[in-house]
Amino acid sequence: MLGHHSRPLALAALAALALTGCGGSDDGAAAQGSSALAAKVGDTEFTVGDIQRSTRELTAFVAAQAQASGQQPQQLETSTVVTYLVQTPAVLDYAEQEGLEVPSAGAMRREIGSAVPDPSDTTVDFLRANAVASQLDESAQQELSQLLTETDAELSPRYASALGESPDWLEQPESQQQPGTGQPQTP
Repeated sequence: MLGHHSRPLALAALAALALTGCGGSDDGAAAQGSSALAAKVGDTEFTVGDIQRSTRELTAFVAAQAQASGQQPQQLETSTVVTYLVQTPAVLDYAEQEGLEVPSAGAMRREIGSAVPDPSDTTVDFLRANAVASQLDESAQQELSQLLTETDAELSPRYASALGESPDWLEQPESQQQPGTGQPQTP
């Protein structure tokens, strides 16, 4: 079940969205992950499998870029990827409304093809949004940031922490267990 969050989705910095890289792919049903809904923004839905696959793909792409430039690869956390993916539809919508040039999906696939031979549509859309965000001037970045703060997202409790939230019904794990039961203590 998804929780509704009218939570600021402003790019923890537009610079974060302008991550200059992302991509990687696995084949087979096991690699696709769960079809359970992880997040929804407007009409765009992200499954747990989408999140997992994009995390792998983005990690592979960032690693390939780092290797090519002789730098250490940036570590991407799943929560970071969720934040980026939830913002992607708003960035692409903004670009369309403003008449900005958005790279085609085909161009993005060719660009990351050596690191991620068959990237998911979710990853490709993120990269398209990333390309738009990286070209915005300061005024446009501020305008987009404001738009992102107004974006409503529905997130499963598993990913709500990506936006700094935790459902109030979710119990926090306790570090100690009751003696002899092997079960965590309950309040």
